[in-house]
Amino acid sequence: MQTFILTATVLILFALKWSDAAYLRCYKGSPDRYLTTPLNTPPSVSSSCIDVNLPTVIYTFGYRGKVAGPATTAVIGAYLATRKRNVILLDWEDEARSGALGLPLGYMLNAVPNAKRIGVELGNSLVKMAQGGVNLTHVHLVGHSLGAHIMGYAGKRARENGYVVSRITGLDPARALFEGSLALGSGLDRTCARFVDIIHSDPGGYGTSAATGTVDFWPNYAGSGSTQPGCPNGDFDMFSPEDLCSHDRAWRYFVEAVSSPTAFPAVSATDSAAWAAGAGATARTDNFVYMGDLTNTRARGNFFLTTNSSPRFGKGKEGLKADDNQARRRRNSTLTRLLKYLR
Repeated sequence: MQTFILTATVLILFALKWSDAAYLRCYKGSPDRYLTTPLNTPPSVSSSCIDVNLPTVIYTFGYRGKVAGPATTAVIGAYLATRKRNVILLDWEDEARSGALGLPLGYMLNAVPNAKRIGVELGNSLVKMAQGGVNLTHVHLVGHSLGAHIMGYAGKRARENGYVVSRITGLDPARALFEGSLALGSGLDRTCARFVDIIHSDPGGYGTSAATGTVDFWPNYAGSGSTQPGCPNGDFDMFSPEDLCSHDRAWRYFVEAVSSPTAFPAVSATDSAAWAAGAGATARTDNFVYMGDLTNTRARGNFFLTTNSSPRFGKGKEGLKADDNQARRRRNSTLTRLLKYLR
């Protein structure tokens, strides 16, 4: 055991030593026009990519994510298409790789430590942005999977320095090493920003299963570890597109909600049992909110909805009703599978 701990410590130090610096990519209205700055030199109101009259959204991806990956391309493209936000990408692609360590060890010994470090650095950058004239009350941080925890660390760091981020959206925050008896510490939660909304599309699988946001959305919730409609059933290789299908639904729902803000109304309920008992069937205008960019920041608690199995995913108010036939396959938890590979 001592040998394992020593080896793990050396590997962590090696990974941190050789990880490259993260960058901020500030877009100038289109995906192919942007200003790239080091994380410790963020854009200010004098930058050519910042319009002081617009709010700012900063997005980042999760473990093994890429700048040109489908999630990044979709989220950034959706926001740029609205022309209503300053859009910034946190590029930590090099630090998010598994590298020679392999998938499980790369996550535990490289990506997770890097995520915490980069989150703290982003928090410092947010402070510099605020000092440079960017209004943090109009800043919205969005992160998928491990990227959601990066945004949580950033929000905590900014708060420690006297600045409070307006909103953080977690798109199925990563579960492994952030939940359960082997958790290394807390990541994204409701203390990280003035308002924290979380979309749980794979709770108990790759995503967290606890309600830790100001508002927690549970699309198609059928118990911890169940799959989203339209995702394949079966046993798949870890981190394969099939295995990640439910985990990736969070960003797919969110992207659709950016372009169609009222596509995903969700009903307030104390838990899934109350929702299944008919809370959605009697939903009034005062107990449902929209999942996505248009979420009412005065809302609190758990919200439930159903979606279609393929785009367009949003069902409108039909999605407020629980699906009587939504019992779906349950997978082994991601943490269990990770530990299997670490034996």
